[in-house]
Amino acid sequence: MRSSNHFRIAVLPGDGIGKEVMSACVEVLDTIQRKVGGFKLDLEYIDAGAEYFLEQGVDITYEAMDKVKQADAVLLGAMGLQDVRLPNGTEIAPHLKIRTKLGLFTGVRPAKAYPNTPQRLADARSQEIDFVVLRESTQGLFAEREKRGHSRRSGGKGHNGHHPSNL
Repeated sequence: MRSSNHFRIAVLPGDGIGKEVMSACVEVLDTIQRKVGGFKLDLEYIDAGAEYFLEQGVDITYEAMDKVKQADAVLLGAMGLQDVRLPNGTEIAPHLKIRTKLGLFTGVRPAKAYPNTPQRLADARSQEIDFVVLRESTQGLFAEREKRGHSRRSGGKGHNGHHPSNL
């Protein structure tokens, strides 16, 4: 049994810049874990995304999705490559499948200006920035994919009658 300060993190680096960003992100997490202490992160790397689709023919496996569901948290990198598409022309988007499977409907994006850090905006008022952007993921791209049935097309090799790329 894990203690309350021990966390399993599913790490999905994704594609392209996602891998570069994830490397730096994990380095920051390792530093925080080491310097702050009092908690343990077990990172489990999971292959998924457009590059994985090119190699394996699916963007995320059932096993990978199960690992994501069992994790305490998911660390998700950028996914998708401009020239890699499903046969119907839509982008490879396992991150949308993960959101649907886990019942996630909002992206929370905090924005805060911290003292003694580089400020990217010239206006002095930018030093007061402290807000949270909530991005609903039940409309637009997300809803359109569901309407067209991209996440639940039938006919394939999955245990539920769906091809693994349509989990």
